Amino acid sequence: MERLALFLQDYLLLTFIAVFLISYTIASSVFPVIIYLSHLKKLTKKPNNRSSHTNAVPTLGGLAIFIGLSITSSLITIVLGDKTEVTELLSVFVTTTILLFVGIKDDLMEISSRKKFLTQLVVSLLLISLTGHYITDFHGLLGINFIPKELGIIFTVFVYILIINAYNLIDGIDGLASGLAILIFGFCGSFFIINSHCIDGFICVASIGGLVAFSRYNLSSDRKVFMGDTGSMVIGLLISYQIISLLSSQHITSINYQESNIPIKVLCLMSYPLFDTLRVFIIRIKDKKSPFSADRNHIHHKLIDAGLTHLQASLSIIFITLILIIESHLIKNIEINQQLFVILFTGIILYSIPNYINKKKEKCVEL
Repeated sequence: MERLALFLQDYLLLTFIAVFLISYTIASSVFPVIIYLSHLKKLTKKPNNRSSHTNAVPTLGGLAIFIGLSITSSLITIVLGDKTEVTELLSVFVTTTILLFVGIKDDLMEISSRKKFLTQLVVSLLLISLTGHYITDFHGLLGINFIPKELGIIFTVFVYILIINAYNLIDGIDGLASGLAILIFGFCGSFFIINSHCIDGFICVASIGGLVAFSRYNLSSDRKVFMGDTGSMVIGLLISYQIISLLSSQHITSINYQESNIPIKVLCLMSYPLFDTLRVFIIRIKDKKSPFSADRNHIHHKLIDAGLTHLQASLSIIFITLILIIESHLIKNIEINQQLFVILFTGIILYSIPNYINKKKEKCVEL
C-alpha cells in the first residue's frame, strides 16, 4: 500500500486522470441499470405543461453520479490521504448521503419545501462542524474584510442553502446543470490541485467524471435520464462546499497560487444560478405568486422559446459564464468593488439578451 501511495504521489497528473476515468466508468456502468429499473418500476417523470420533454424520463440520475464520485474519491483518499484528509472526505460523504436520500424521496413521492429546508440547514451546520470550513473574510468586498466567527458561520449556512436551492432551480433543460457544474468543478479543482490540496481536487475531478457520464445519457434521445433532486441537491452541496473552501482557503496549508479576487471569481462562477433565481423570484412576487412556484420564466426557458435546442441554450449560458470569468481575470488589478460593479453590469446585460430576443420576436409575430 505504501509503495502504491508513493507511486501515485510521484505521478499526480496520472492519478487525477485515473480518478476521472474510474468515476466516469463506474457512473457509466450504473446509468443503464437505473434507466432499466426506473422504466420497469415506472419511476419516471411524466411531461406536463412546463416540461421540455415529451416522454416519461427516469429522474434518479444523480444516484449514479454519487456512486461514481464517492467510490472513486474514497479509494484514492484512503491510499493517498492522511488522517485529516480521510476525516474531511468522510464528513463530505456523510452529509451528501443525507441529501441524496432526501432527494430520492422527493423524486419518488415529493416532500415539502419546509422539510427540505430543514434538512439542508442541518446538513450545512453538520458540514461546518465536521470540517471547520466557514467564510471568515470578504477580502474587502463591500468594504468588509474579517468577520466574526458567529457571523461567518451564519453567512456560510446561508450560502450553502442558497446555492443548493439555486442549483436545483436551474436544472430545467438538458445539459445545463451538468455543464455548469463541470465548469465550476474544473475551476475549483484546478485551484486546489495547484495548491497541493488533493482531497478537494479529487472530489472535483471525480465529480467531473460522473457528470460527463451523466451528460452522455442526459443529452441522449433514446436513453435519456434526469439528475432529479437526487442529483441537483447533491451537486449543489458539493459545489457550495468547494466554493466555501475557496473563500475560506485558510485551511490550505501551502498556497502556491492565490487569486487576488477570489470572491469576484466565485460570483462569476455562480452568476447564472444566482441571477436567474433572483430574477424569477422577483417576477413571481410581482405576479403575486409564491417565489417557489414552478413556471417557465427561467432564462434557459426563454432561450428554448427563442428557438435554440437544449444543447445550444446550455452552451450559451456556459459561454456567458466563461466570458464573466475571463473578464474578472482581466480586471483583477482594479479595486475589488469596482470589479463587482463591472461584473454585475456585464452579467445583467448578457443574461438579459434572451428576454430581449423574445420580446422582439413577439412584436414581429404581432405585426
